[in-house]
Amino acid sequence: MSWTEENIETFIVEHKDQFSRCDASTYHTDHFFFKLQNKFKKLISIIPYLGRVILVWVIVTTFSLYAWNNWIRKDRHEITLKQKIENIITFKK
Repeated sequence: MSWTEENIETFIVEHKDQFSRCDASTYHTDHFFFKLQNKFKKLISIIPYLGRVILVWVIVTTFSLYAWNNWIRKDRHEITLKQKIENIITFKK
């Protein structure tokens, strides 16, 4: 039997007296919420994984910029802007 919303409702209505005679303990809800909170702490704690992702991202970005600047950039053998400015200053003197 597959449980649908209608089946569950009819089951609850038919067995209402069995549900009503069971009394939950006074600390039942506190105990339930404590267990629920601990379960979600284990599932949702992504801080260590997020830290690892950020660390890997920083390493990959740094290496990519280094590789682009030293090997891929087309004008890496040409004169730099700093050198151009120094040449202009020394030329005017």
